[in-house]
Amino acid sequence: MASQTKANILARHAANAALNIPLPGISMRGVRDLGADEPFHPLDERIIAGAVEALESGQTHYVDVPGIAPLREAIAKYLNASCGASWQSANIIVTAGMQEARFLTSQIIGAQYDSIAVPAVAHPGLQKALGLRRRQVLSLPVEAERGYLPSLDDIAAALKNGCRLLYLESPSRLSGAVYTQSQVARIADLLAQHDAAAIWDQGLARWVDGGCNSLAARAEESTAAIGEAWHGIGLGSWLVGSIAAPVDWIAPMQSQKQIMAICTSTASQYAALAASEIVSETHQQRLAQMRGQRAAAVKLASELGLDTLPGAANNLLALHADEAARRKLAEAGIDFAAGEDFGAPDIVRLNIGVATNAAIEALG
Repeated sequence: MASQTKANILARHAANAALNIPLPGISMRGVRDLGADEPFHPLDERIIAGAVEALESGQTHYVDVPGIAPLREAIAKYLNASCGASWQSANIIVTAGMQEARFLTSQIIGAQYDSIAVPAVAHPGLQKALGLRRRQVLSLPVEAERGYLPSLDDIAAALKNGCRLLYLESPSRLSGAVYTQSQVARIADLLAQHDAAAIWDQGLARWVDGGCNSLAARAEESTAAIGEAWHGIGLGSWLVGSIAAPVDWIAPMQSQKQIMAICTSTASQYAALAASEIVSETHQQRLAQMRGQRAAAVKLASELGLDTLPGAANNLLALHADEAARRKLAEAGIDFAAGEDFGAPDIVRLNIGVATNAAIEALG
């Protein structure tokens, strides 16, 4: 490639604001790193053994592009049990992490539609995925009081005005807010009325008490559900995510994945397979621990006069914080996710962990 061509490509990349949005870290680097997407959890030795055994048995070659069959079956089984869908392995693509899932769904499914409606506040990875190709992107209004979830009225208006593809997060990747069962049912009705489809990020659903209402249970034939493989079990940096979608959507995404990355790391897939066998062992205990930590953090924030956002996901907490408050966090050696990267200035997102109350105290 000629040097000028390379220079032109780099210049276009530098000029593309969406591609230069900072992303939160995937996994916590330590107890005071409260800005990462996933809570810290040491890998179970059985998960490590799953990867080692795969390598020692010669699983160092390319595998099926959509993922090894037993892992796709395990993901389908898990999603069916947790969100009420009826997927089979043919409905599953194993991705190289959550960002690849965002890209494949928003770009490949998105190419079938004239436009895509997305929340004005969402994980910055969505903007990166959308920024790679010119398309009509409609911004759905959000309010802090709703945890930055688009309202049903605004979703209905976008569909009425001709948009036929939605991208929604439930739980929100910033606040942890979720749509209720009746709201999910209404969204499914709207999709049916307008012959529309949805990409549904439910990756944080594991941290919602009682599980999370999934659009896939109501509109399986028009929904692609995306998320990490067992968020928070320790596999974040191993980059294993998933897409569950109608079979006729799978082939074009599989083709694009093959062009991009051939397949997801074989050893990581076998580690995720081992994780599938033990994921339920300690989950309720960890969920209860996070619930207690989050409740304590919310109580402390209230006592200090800090404004927290509503959220149902116990793994994170979002609250208002100006520049002075952010400096206090930095001085205390605490990392956080900046709300402006999600589209919400003056908000910080904290991962729930042992240092959460220290962060709240620093803000106060």
